[in-house]
Amino acid sequence: MASRLYGSTRSLYTHVALILKGLGVAEVFSPTGFGLVALYVSGLILLDARQTQTRVSRFLPGRCHDAINRLLRLMPLSTTALMKLLVLWVKKLGIEGYLCLDDVIVEKAFAKRLSWAGWTYSWAKHRKLYGLDIVMLLWCSTDGRLRIPVSFRILRPKSRCAKGRYRTKLQLAEQMIKDVLALGLSARYIAFDTHYTAGWFTKMLNRLGLVWVGTLHPQAKVVFRGQRLRVKELGPMLKLRWRNQLGLRAVAFCVYAPSYGMLRLVVTKNRHGNYEYIASNELSADLTALVRRKRSRWSVETLFRDTKQYAGLCACQCWVDQAMVRHVSLVLLTFVVLQLMRMTPQESLAAVKERWQLAVEQNGQLPPVPLKASPTHLRATA
Repeated sequence: MASRLYGSTRSLYTHVALILKGLGVAEVFSPTGFGLVALYVSGLILLDARQTQTRVSRFLPGRCHDAINRLLRLMPLSTTALMKLLVLWVKKLGIEGYLCLDDVIVEKAFAKRLSWAGWTYSWAKHRKLYGLDIVMLLWCSTDGRLRIPVSFRILRPKSRCAKGRYRTKLQLAEQMIKDVLALGLSARYIAFDTHYTAGWFTKMLNRLGLVWVGTLHPQAKVVFRGQRLRVKELGPMLKLRWRNQLGLRAVAFCVYAPSYGMLRLVVTKNRHGNYEYIASNELSADLTALVRRKRSRWSVETLFRDTKQYAGLCACQCWVDQAMVRHVSLVLLTFVVLQLMRMTPQESLAAVKERWQLAVEQNGQLPPVPLKASPTHLRATA
């Protein structure tokens, strides 16, 4: 397949194929299927926008667009097996890490035939959007070098589910966590936001032996000094100390919550006067550690940003359910490949993508000598 590519893009395809083999992707596909996966991932890296099957085959003419369509719609491709490969690869690394849980909305304003799409509220845009709601479980190394998506589920709207088959975000997240832990993946803790800090969900994490860090809803009930109060009433009652290393005021203590049991609660107040109530089931945890664990949840937000901007998460225009699910899995695989293509751990994914795009454009040629249009005595300040 590489022999049919343009000479300038052949090195990109070869490099992507080597990384995919290192991840074990070649073991779960036929040679033809593996070649198409490598071609599709290369197209997602090469193109900046509209990474559709037609445009990928136009820039990388290893196979026609019908072959890529068959990859997404008809060929044997298990997204579960693909995510399992990433979990096993993370286990093989032997690096300590943590989990982040969140969901993202992929807007599909005109995808009326797509059964996965529906109306959902976006907290980022403060309005309802029509699109896909994807629940994501992300593993991050504690040194911040790797962010590996280990599982995902697309939320099917209730109106398009058979009776008794509808699953909420929390129910999808429960199954994802159990599947990942069954594969032997270990994590120091799991961090999430207010929506996932539900009583039954956190109790399930307790039974699984996971340390969790989340944010309590301001209306959540706690028992403090013999009184049953809403958690938002605690802020004005407490004396918060300034924590210079965190840049906010905070206090930590253990409290009983009827829906959760005993919790380690951290009440924080930022410079704008806003309160936040961070909770964890690790009763002996340090205040600074809990705040930093909560802040580490931002890694999943950067995953959503990077997959949308650099890996084509919003690009697929297929109406078939299976094709959309497979596209999301290949986008997450592309996100991992981009990280493994970095020359230094500090290199951003945008820089990796730009470096390979420039390599394709230059095709091994040196850039021309810069023009000397300014006078000699002004060149130093030009």
